[in-house]
Amino acid sequence: MHTLGEIAEFINAKLVGDASVKINGIASLQRSNSNQLSYIVNGKHKKDLISSQAGVVILDKSLLDDCPTNALIVDDVYLSFAKISHYFKKQITHQAGIHPSAKINNAKISTTCVIGENVIIGHDCVIGPNTIIEDNVTIGDNAYLYPNVTILQGCLLGKNVVISSGAVIGSEGFGNARDNQGRWHTIAHLGNVVIGDNVTIGANTAIDRGTLEDTEIHSGVRIDNLIHIAHNVIIGQDTAIAANTGIAGSTTLGKRCMIGGMVGIVGHLNICDDVVVNAKSTVDKDIKTPGVYTGIMPLMSHKQWQNVGLWLVKLDKITKYLNIKLKNLKGK
Repeated sequence: MHTLGEIAEFINAKLVGDASVKINGIASLQRSNSNQLSYIVNGKHKKDLISSQAGVVILDKSLLDDCPTNALIVDDVYLSFAKISHYFKKQITHQAGIHPSAKINNAKISTTCVIGENVIIGHDCVIGPNTIIEDNVTIGDNAYLYPNVTILQGCLLGKNVVISSGAVIGSEGFGNARDNQGRWHTIAHLGNVVIGDNVTIGANTAIDRGTLEDTEIHSGVRIDNLIHIAHNVIIGQDTAIAANTGIAGSTTLGKRCMIGGMVGIVGHLNICDDVVVNAKSTVDKDIKTPGVYTGIMPLMSHKQWQNVGLWLVKLDKITKYLNIKLKNLKGK
């Protein structure tokens, strides 16, 4: 827990408010409480700022009049958030064996595992050799974790979950802020990964924890080998994803989707239920209608690719226009 005075000094902010107020975490504007810090990058989320219950908000001076609580005024909000995020990240040390505070329900656990503080493991689970389960993880009944699986702090796994070797659940998201000298500052990701019931996760797959809120894998999902799921992604119930696919941060996939191998899905998209995306496709916009989609292009410069895409979209209209012109010429 840190006071606002300490936080202001650390990020070189001007504090408008009570320096003695204590802060124990970070949350979004919509979900924060009086003991938490939040931030707003631009005026697009002004409505959330006005109604926020946060104990303090990091913001630009232009938004100060709309802030209903203590404020930390800075020149670069995102960079300041990146720096202060590490104040609230617990660093875990690994010690072989089962921590005395862990609650184990007749599970089969290899003697080479690491089981951290306050871990809960359900009935009839199998935990393979060299698996690491960090502090405050909960695993439901009948889970099967193959050797060399890593479940990082705070993650929640449902019942009947199967995770293959080399998978990492709860890895750090790829969030970075750049300062005015071009140097990167890593953002500590404080959310978790929440996995529903009857989920299978393939070998060497990585599922990143959320930045502030959770990454969610809903019940019945099938995830193949060598897949990367970034921070704050939501995968809907009974969706299946084939190998070598990458899903960028804050994208939501609906229920019963099928994503082919080596698909790339960019961030902050919404894909509706019952969508099929064919292998090697690139998804760079929302999909609002169920169906089968393919998006494959040969390699070219980005500018050329934009021009080709523009013409391809218009090709049907161009064809109709040319056919009309051709008929008119024949009629003369």
